[in-house]
Amino acid sequence: MNKQEIQAIQSVLDEAITVARNDHSGAHAAYIPELASVPPELTNGAITLIDGHKFIAGDVPDHAFSLQSVAKLIVLIGLLEECGAEKVYSWVRVEPSGDDFASLARLDQFGPTPSNPMLNAGAIALCSHVPGHMEQRISWLENWAEKLFGKPLSINQKVFSSERRTGDRNRSLAYLMKSTGSIEGNVEETLETYFCLCAFESSVVQASYLPMLLANGGVAPDGARIISEQTALAVVAIMATCGLYNESGAHLVRTGLPGKSGVSGMVLAVASGYGGIAVASPRVNPKGTSIRGEIMLTHIAKNLGWHFASP
Repeated sequence: MNKQEIQAIQSVLDEAITVARNDHSGAHAAYIPELASVPPELTNGAITLIDGHKFIAGDVPDHAFSLQSVAKLIVLIGLLEECGAEKVYSWVRVEPSGDDFASLARLDQFGPTPSNPMLNAGAIALCSHVPGHMEQRISWLENWAEKLFGKPLSINQKVFSSERRTGDRNRSLAYLMKSTGSIEGNVEETLETYFCLCAFESSVVQASYLPMLLANGGVAPDGARIISEQTALAVVAIMATCGLYNESGAHLVRTGLPGKSGVSGMVLAVASGYGGIAVASPRVNPKGTSIRGEIMLTHIAKNLGWHFASP
């Protein structure tokens, strides 16, 4: 990549931040109190290309955002790699839901198997299959997080406590699945695993490593294979159809970038063949997606020609 191409990508990322800052709509995800501690105007973005080049922009680029539902990719990828697709898809389906991320009605009407692993019910079901007792489960999550983000991630204990204290809806989903046989074992231990998963935190530059891996078929910039190509392709497809819940279609039309959102305001996006993008800003819309994040991704995709359907 020449100097002009590098400058062009940095310029587009800087412009995306500037454009996004003009929008002041949305609010913190109020149902997890600890998330409200993040300054509402904080806006960051990063791109990691498949050759390893990194681009960073924003207010405090090294700020560690809680991953929230972005972390569902960790348990999905880890179990796909260790247990295989056939087994994982017997625990959770891969169909778009058309409902919000914590819908009890969806699970009750179309269950007992959750519709897809990006929904809370789907991720909780997968967490019930993380091996070992509680300490071993946390270690398993930490090991996979390190593989997929390129370095260790920390669990924010304040966010974890906030999740656990206010997670009644997730408890309802878990106990409903327990009653139908969709999950086995100790429900509270499964929930603890899920709350730990959501409490992982990362800066945008570190977070952009995961979608970069997916954009390159599971291979790191140094040529090392981190995950199988089969898993990478499957996860990108699931992100495209299910990653933003009941606005996944609108997101894909706008950006052409398979993505995964979290209510903390972080969104990861895959530009296949190019690299990974992570954007973050805590004001979210009613569907839990960062408003400024979507503005940034739309700007980046349009100006770099990264829409997946671009000729």
